[in-house]
Amino acid sequence: MNKHNANNDLVETDAKKLETDQSSVDGDEQRMAWFTASELAGHGSFPTSDRWTRDHLKLLVDGKEHLCRKRKGTKAFEYHISLLPPDTQRSLLGDDISGISEAPQRYSFLPIVPNFMDEFALIPGYRIQVSAGHGALNPDQLEPVRHLAFRRKWLKFRGFNEKDLAIVWAKGDSMEPTINNNDTLVVHIGRCKPADGHIYIFRNGDELFVKRYQSVLGSWRLISDNQLYDKVDVKQEDQHQFTVVGQVVHISKDIGD
Repeated sequence: MNKHNANNDLVETDAKKLETDQSSVDGDEQRMAWFTASELAGHGSFPTSDRWTRDHLKLLVDGKEHLCRKRKGTKAFEYHISLLPPDTQRSLLGDDISGISEAPQRYSFLPIVPNFMDEFALIPGYRIQVSAGHGALNPDQLEPVRHLAFRRKWLKFRGFNEKDLAIVWAKGDSMEPTINNNDTLVVHIGRCKPADGHIYIFRNGDELFVKRYQSVLGSWRLISDNQLYDKVDVKQEDQHQFTVVGQVVHISKDIGD
C-alpha cells in the first residue's frame, strides 16, 4: 500500500487545523481505509470543494451509516473506502489495495424497524382525568388529544385488541400507592363486567372515578387502596346509576423529580 498518502503529512482537517490521524492508522503504521471529506476532495469523481464533497458523501452514506464514523480527536467525520466510487478508490490507492480491511458490518445491536406501524400500535389518549379521590367532573371527549405507542407483541401477549384500549389520566391520591396523581392509565373498554380484585373506571353521572372492585352480598364494594379512604358499598338497587367504563390493565408512572 502507498504509505505516502497525503494523509501522512496531515496539516489541515475538517476540524479546523487539528492535526490527528490516529483513528486511520493501525499499530503497524499501515493506512486504514477511512478518509475525511477534505482528504477525498478532488479524487476521482469527487468535486474539489470540501463542502461539495461532504454533500456528496451525505448522499452516499444514506442507509449505510455504519460506514461513517467520527474521527478520534477531531470534529471531522471519516468514511470507509468501500463507500466510495471505484474511480475515487483508484485515485486514492492506485493498484495497491493490499491490506485494506473489508467493509465493517452493520451494528447488530441497533434496532432496525422497517415500518414503525408494523412494530407498534398507537393507542388514543383523551383529555380526561379519572378521580382517584373525591370525584372529578369530566366533559365527554370525542377526539383523542394524543397517542401512545405500544408494541404489538405486548398487546398480543396480553390478549388485547388495540381497538379496545384507551388512555386517560388519574387525579387524586385515593388509589395510592398503586395509582398516583397524574399516572397514565390504559383502560380496556371492552371489559365492562367487573370481577373481584381488579381495578375499574366507574361513571356516576358526570363523575368518573377509579376503584378496586369487590362483590359482597349483592353489593358492589368500591375499594380505595389508600387506607385513609373508606370503602363504598353500592347496593343492588343503586347499581343502575353506575356504568363500568372499563378495566385498568396498565399503569404508567413517573418516579423521582
